[in-house]
Amino acid sequence: MSPKPGSWWHAAATRVVDLPAPWPGDPYLLGEHALATVVVAWGTGTAVVAVMEGLGRDRGVFGVGRAEDVAEVLTSIVKHGELAGTGVRYATVSRGAVELLAPDARGALGLEGTGSSWDWMWTDALLRVDDHSAAERLPLGPPITDEVRVFLSRGHPTASTAPDDPRLIGWWGVREAGSLHAAVGAIQLAPGMAPHLVSLGVDPGVRGRGLAGVVLAAAVADCLEVRPVHGPPSVSLGLYADNEVARRVYLRLGFELHRRFTSWRLDGPSSG
Repeated sequence: MSPKPGSWWHAAATRVVDLPAPWPGDPYLLGEHALATVVVAWGTGTAVVAVMEGLGRDRGVFGVGRAEDVAEVLTSIVKHGELAGTGVRYATVSRGAVELLAPDARGALGLEGTGSSWDWMWTDALLRVDDHSAAERLPLGPPITDEVRVFLSRGHPTASTAPDDPRLIGWWGVREAGSLHAAVGAIQLAPGMAPHLVSLGVDPGVRGRGLAGVVLAAAVADCLEVRPVHGPPSVSLGLYADNEVARRVYLRLGFELHRRFTSWRLDGPSSG
């Protein structure tokens, strides 16, 4: 497939909501990139590849849609040299797409190694938890920051979001005997975007009691009150692809597995 009018777009300062259908309504693009700048995009009705920047992140290239179709669009882009000089520093594409590329196309994109595979999940409805009244919304500020930091050292020591991250809009937790036993945070990548859940943790000594569902349900209920600039209220989260236990929990509670991705840091020709 070669780029042709009606199937690809190129405009400075474009937003996701200005792309051709169906992409302005895609939950992932709205949830993660609604207020980012689309530097350039190529697409069809089943796949879109876009260079985007902003929201405090390096410029990246994203391939969203059916893996086979994303691979087809990427092949065309490489053939026509469209990514040369775009300065992308990382790539996130539908899982399985890169494996369908010819070796020379993959090399031209700088996609070396296996990358990091992860899933993007979301919901626009309350979770299936009968009672989340045991969870409380914790006020942001130094005392809670310190308490959450201590808790995460036990409940989620590999959490990637700092307890004092400026993007945080809240922490939700369950306390027993004055101690946090479960907690989850929510961030906005930028003001006006839908919340994204981070750093879910449960104390090892109380796992198996459903506390993860309790704090998640409370967080989702509050986060659905946030009205994003683009799209309906929703809440998202991400997890590594091999975390099958967490995925089963999220699906049981009512999250939908919307996108499967693999990401790479780029050091090849396309990042120059």
